[in-house]
Amino acid sequence: MAFINNLISTLGASLFLPFVLFIFALILGVKPGKAFRSVLLIAIALTALWWVLNPFIGFAGQAVSDMVKNSAVKLPYIDVGWPFAAAISYSTKIGALIIPIGLAINLVMLWLRWTDTFDLDLWNYWHWAFVGSMAYYATNNLWYGILAAIATGMAALILGDITAPAMSKFFNLPGLSFPHFQSQATTFVALPLNWVLDKIGLGKVHISSKTIREKLGIMGDSTVIAFILGIVIALLAWGKTKTNSIAGWATILTVGVVVAGAVYLFPKVIGALMEGLVPISESVRETFKKKGFKRELYFGMDTALTIGNPDVIATGLLVMITAIPLMFVLPGNKFIYLADLGVVPFFMSSTAVAITNGNILKSYIIVMITTIIGFYAVTLACPLFTQIVISLGKTLPMGVTKVGAGAMMMWTQELFYWLGETPIGLIILFASIFTVLFLFRKHKQAWYRAAGYVMEKMGSSKDTE
Repeated sequence: MAFINNLISTLGASLFLPFVLFIFALILGVKPGKAFRSVLLIAIALTALWWVLNPFIGFAGQAVSDMVKNSAVKLPYIDVGWPFAAAISYSTKIGALIIPIGLAINLVMLWLRWTDTFDLDLWNYWHWAFVGSMAYYATNNLWYGILAAIATGMAALILGDITAPAMSKFFNLPGLSFPHFQSQATTFVALPLNWVLDKIGLGKVHISSKTIREKLGIMGDSTVIAFILGIVIALLAWGKTKTNSIAGWATILTVGVVVAGAVYLFPKVIGALMEGLVPISESVRETFKKKGFKRELYFGMDTALTIGNPDVIATGLLVMITAIPLMFVLPGNKFIYLADLGVVPFFMSSTAVAITNGNILKSYIIVMITTIIGFYAVTLACPLFTQIVISLGKTLPMGVTKVGAGAMMMWTQELFYWLGETPIGLIILFASIFTVLFLFRKHKQAWYRAAGYVMEKMGSSKDTE
């Protein structure tokens, strides 16, 4: 088990995922040459994905962090970033067990027809490990931690199924689902709130990157908007220090170009990914068909594949800018959103954007409410997280005594580990999961519609498989 975890961390997603897909394709009878070319394209696309995302995260994130650092208000719990939280999650007893447990749960759920997603995004099992580790350290009971992690994984797979039609259609990623628990936290808010917003008439106010482009012409182009927003963020961060020199203005303009570049290049990278993934997906489906297996399956992927969408970028940037003053004025908040402020809002926005069919106004409202809940959840969770970090002997950043991570803003992780601390909480947790699973399998069409997807013919109401 430790070997598997080490292999994943050493190879990284860009190499490990193609490796898993290659073995999977060969087992299912895909010709080696075809499988190799497909996974090579996937590896290239995943590598290019981070070539695009890293500068975007680095420049935009640094600008936002500097805005926060320049504030006179100080908060005790410091955001040290999701990579730190992931490393901590994989360093615990739960983390050492999570990959084989996660694969076993996924395969059992596939066999029992409780999910239609085969989750290939093994790296993000760290979300399961995070919840399980928090429950374990809160109770000193390994089984509570394991059960909390299993509940998290089951919920992620079910949410991935519920949102798969809407997300795969909206982002033009056929055959994919996103059982990415961090991003799916928004779904808990988006499903009921999207209905409420439609009832009060906001659904009629459809603001998207497309409608903005149609109204404003070149000034409504998604890359131009991204460029302008990037410059605005840079000016808010460095306007007092970098506007008095050519070098300073070069830095400000670079932020704008990097943000615009992410919007422009992201679809091209995803195109390469799909060029590699589609042949494998089609071959697998053909193999299943020959064996009399008529069921449609999704491949589970990281929501990172969706965050280059212009509507997601626009929503995420608006949330970033709003979250800065909010963290200082929100009563009871003790968390300073720093390292992950340039990352997490975009992951939170992806499911909201798909569920609202690209409505930036509704998506912004949904993600902001999720963010407000997240501030309180992470404030309550930081003491335990800090305790875990110290108990594992990890070194805290200089001058920092209390830590959290922006990834913990996904408040459902805290909800799951809190419920995982007691037998009654675990019963409530699993009862809720199985209730949703039952209702979803019985009324798929209604759930798909609630998640933003409508197709002309979805079969009879009895067609739940």
